[in-house]
Amino acid sequence: MARTFDQWAEAGRAEAMEDGHRDVVYQVVEKMDIGPGERILDLGCGNGWATRLLARQAPDVEVVGIDISPRMIARARARHDPRLGARYEVAAFESLPFPDEYFHRVFSMESIYYAVDLERALGEIHRVLVPGGVAEVIIDFYLESPGTEVWGEVVGVPMHYLSEAEWRRAFEAVGFHPVTTRRIVDRRGPGDPASFTPTPWCPDWETWVSIHQCGSLWIHAVKPA
Repeated sequence: MARTFDQWAEAGRAEAMEDGHRDVVYQVVEKMDIGPGERILDLGCGNGWATRLLARQAPDVEVVGIDISPRMIARARARHDPRLGARYEVAAFESLPFPDEYFHRVFSMESIYYAVDLERALGEIHRVLVPGGVAEVIIDFYLESPGTEVWGEVVGVPMHYLSEAEWRRAFEAVGFHPVTTRRIVDRRGPGDPASFTPTPWCPDWETWVSIHQCGSLWIHAVKPA
């Protein structure tokens, strides 16, 4: 897994994902209403762009971005803004190197389905959250977005392809309650068909439009107080 994402880092995929996911992340972060002094964990931070965005939301916010890829973390550190309360660490979702009940929020964009052991990873998220803390998880790869079904084969690593209901149950199984889901659609629209470039992830315009219309799945999971 780390080698795969190291290769993505070298190929500039982190920057491409930043551009592709920016509007959806902005929409969710606006709704999170982050307060001063909050501690936030960004799971699967890539080059750290969302980590830095979260750190800018209020005074004295502390954000830690983690990624399994050392090269992604190197790119994040190279882009670090010393004025922000942000730092970056190499870590696996299944063994988070943080104390119990440390973070007020856990944020993740397009990464949780890569967890090798999903139940253990969700349990770790639950463990590091304070009572009343919230996990805000966004994914594009889910069953109700059928245009994404080939992604696991294309990426070449195991990925969890679950329905909305299955994602809710997975969070509930480790102790989150309530768990709600909603769709977030990129406000920029699908773009211009003339500028569309086929990729292994999205081989034609019709598939791209379908993925855009389905939107990103936002999972909002609360650790009971």
